[in-house]
Amino acid sequence: MAGGKALSKDLIVEKAVELLGRQGLAAVTLRRVATELGVSAPTLYWHISDKRELLDGMAEYLLRRGRTDAFDRPSGGQPWWEWLTERTRAMFEAMISVRDAPQVIAGNRPTPDSLAEIDVAIGVLVDAGFTPADAQQVFFVLGGYIGGMALEWQQEADREQADVDDRELHAAVTDAERYPNLAAAVRSGVHREPMETFLFGLDLLVRGLRAWHAERAAD
Repeated sequence: MAGGKALSKDLIVEKAVELLGRQGLAAVTLRRVATELGVSAPTLYWHISDKRELLDGMAEYLLRRGRTDAFDRPSGGQPWWEWLTERTRAMFEAMISVRDAPQVIAGNRPTPDSLAEIDVAIGVLVDAGFTPADAQQVFFVLGGYIGGMALEWQQEADREQADVDDRELHAAVTDAERYPNLAAAVRSGVHREPMETFLFGLDLLVRGLRAWHAERAAD
């Protein structure tokens, strides 16, 4: 068995994430994970009931990799919007760090072990004046943004690695006579770096959230 460690749910999840990083989501099956661990597939069912539970555990494991000391609550005196920005960035970095992680994390169910952490995070926004329902919606929206952006960038990276010939497309988008606005945008040197674009969008979201929150507080 892996490293002589006793089989456990944590060990199964770790091995599944390792397999995900090497070969992608399609390779992650209970049978394959069992083979990697050197045990029979039925043995895993003592610890993992089905693949859905495995994926939920993997999602939680991947997100925990992005945790910082201030992940659950702001550090002393930190405004809630700065904390929310840092927390969201950490989750994005964790999601793009492993192949196919966005597909695993998207739509995952929280495990019982994560409920206390989720409650604390919602409580930060409640303390800032959000209703519990609105606070939960904020995390749903940010989660969707993180997942969509992470998936987009991983797919783009895969496309670039496949050596797709984009010369014809590049010539088209830089044709100022046909597409003056698009060509101007391309010439401006807009960067295709994932974190820069992600933070640009995140800033827009958080600014909008602050404005919305201020309006609700005034009402």
